[in-house]
Amino acid sequence: MVLGFFLNQIAANAQVVQPCKEPLRENKYFQCFSSFYPVCGCDDVTYRNDCESYNVYGVNIINSIGVCKNDLFYVDFYPNPCSENLNISVEFFEQGNLSVQIFDTYGKLMFFSHRGMIHRYDDFISIGGYKPGLYVIVVISGNVMKSEKLMVK
Repeated sequence: MVLGFFLNQIAANAQVVQPCKEPLRENKYFQCFSSFYPVCGCDDVTYRNDCESYNVYGVNIINSIGVCKNDLFYVDFYPNPCSENLNISVEFFEQGNLSVQIFDTYGKLMFFSHRGMIHRYDDFISIGGYKPGLYVIVVISGNVMKSEKLMVK
């Protein structure tokens, strides 16, 4: 009888701690059509928005709205593949200088834009005159460089 009372007391005081991520819920094919509003997950990774963090990557807890401190900035662009206009968005943890460049496979600079001391950058880039093929988008701020592939059709 004493043991039963003791176990009931432990159960009454126990707290369920939600895990940071649930790998079984990850679905790389889930479509999040929400806008670009970066969030910092409990794993200190920046995600495009809360829908993506929860449904695509299985993150249960959002630490903060915006870019994680360790990421400095987060880049998003769509559609990919693209044929006419490319939407590009960059958000910083704080503020920073930004250079956006697009190169073809031969290393030829096709697009360049620079902005000083900004928190967020949103732009449409016309790629209607680009030949179909593979391109590279390079985003630089300070000594951090991030690059992504872009397919033009």
